Amino acid sequence: MISYISICLLLLFSCARKYNISQAFRNGVPADMQKIVLDNTYKLYIREVFLDTADAGDKNVQSTLVPTSNATKLIEIEYLLFSAERGRAVYIATIPDKYQLYYAKKSKYLPREYLNAYDFSTFRFGKKAADGKGIVFENGQYSATWNYEMLHDSILHVYEVVERLNGDASNVYLVDEALSRKASFVQTDSFKIVFRNMTIEKKLDINEVKKGRKPYKRFWLDNTIYFRNENNKYSIYFRFDHSLPSGYKDSTISFGNARLVNAPFE
Repeated sequence: MISYISICLLLLFSCARKYNISQAFRNGVPADMQKIVLDNTYKLYIREVFLDTADAGDKNVQSTLVPTSNATKLIEIEYLLFSAERGRAVYIATIPDKYQLYYAKKSKYLPREYLNAYDFSTFRFGKKAADGKGIVFENGQYSATWNYEMLHDSILHVYEVVERLNGDASNVYLVDEALSRKASFVQTDSFKIVFRNMTIEKKLDINEVKKGRKPYKRFWLDNTIYFRNENNKYSIYFRFDHSLPSGYKDSTISFGNARLVNAPFE
């Protein structure tokens, strides 16, 4: 049996980008669209996965990366958007970089507080556990609870995952023993979701930087994740302030049911 933790915390899938440019909002917000507003109670916690590290419990988020060895090759970024006040969480995994160069290069353009939706791969939607010590991700009769502790007021460290089937605990994983790198998410001061196609817009960005301008990127329009349920199949949507790509009529991307590990909370 493949360890649940290996799936839910590492998420080293070999998959291409799966977003679609959506026409759903051409005539305004559809009546059947539901939403999750990520207000100012949500904090962003980041976990960076490197190819190798001398410290298996590394809890640092490096804002500037200059790859000089395997130890500094960033291969994946995981985001946890968590509101302790509202008791809600959104976990987003990015597409792993099999060539071990993409995210390291990206870091010189986008600071870590920017979440690039172009790289989003997999989503989980959770609720704070009743005892206040974990985050619960439910999918029908199955649930997984990430038990965590706060370290130094800024590090959310997941130390245990408890799987339940029909309400009964079936598997308990001690994360520090199961993973070579601890599942520690480091808080940032602020966050913003953006969209930037690294491949198509690379030359444009180089020209903009030469002119002393910031690289072009589209910003999240209204701090809201929209979703709709069609015959128990969910899609989620992110709206931006400019078209995707330039010249198109639409400024929204969507991810289908296959990208969601569990359904968004109502």
